[in-house]
Amino acid sequence: MAQQAGLIEAQLLQPKSELKIFSNVSFETLKQKINTVYSDGIYFVGLDNHVGYVLLKDKELYFLHSSYVDDKVMIEDAEISPCFSSNIYVFAEISTNKKLIESWILNERLNVPTN
Repeated sequence: MAQQAGLIEAQLLQPKSELKIFSNVSFETLKQKINTVYSDGIYFVGLDNHVGYVLLKDKELYFLHSSYVDDKVMIEDAEISPCFSSNIYVFAEISTNKKLIESWILNERLNVPTN
C-alpha cells in the first residue's frame, strides 16, 4: 500500500465515489470544508507528494505522518506543517468508516484498486 499514489491508497480504504477531494484551496477553506463534512476522527489524506493521516479533534486538524523534513514520525498542527502543503487533498474515512472497520474485524484482505 505504501508504494501507491495517494489516490490509490485512499481508494483502498473507501470507494472513489465516497472520497472527498479538495484542490487549490487555502488551509482555512480546507479546514472549514473538512469540519462541514466530517466529525472528530482519523482520516487518511493523500497529497501531491506525500500521504498521512489527519486527526480531526475539536474542529482542529492535526497531521500524522512520516516527515521528510524532520526524518521522523510526527503529529503536528496541520496548518503549520510544511509537509501538509499541497495542491490536492484526497480524504478517506478511517475511524468513521463502518465498512473498513468491519473488514478489519473480520480480517478481510483489502485489494489495491486497478483503476
